[in-house]
Amino acid sequence: MGHDGRGTGVVIAAMGMVTLASGLASAQTAAPETGQRSTEFRAVEGGTEMVSGGTLLVEAYCAIWIILLGFLLISWRRQARIDARVDELEKALARSGAK
Repeated sequence: MGHDGRGTGVVIAAMGMVTLASGLASAQTAAPETGQRSTEFRAVEGGTEMVSGGTLLVEAYCAIWIILLGFLLISWRRQARIDARVDELEKALARSGAK
């Protein structure tokens, strides 16, 4: 009946993947070589991967829902184990009180 930590590990791994993905996205937008920020728009050539903001928004919502549903599933399973243990203890108290 002890805590095995698997559920917490899944949630932490999912959050790590989201963090890693956002870090990779920000790393792709590097500063110009001069070290100064440019105030004008310059198109970047050679990049073949384009992801729209709408797609990223949907992916972020999906990741949040997956994390939330995982948390709820883990909580539900833990509560079921606690309820079963309380039932066992109540039965043991009833048996010891009946003697």
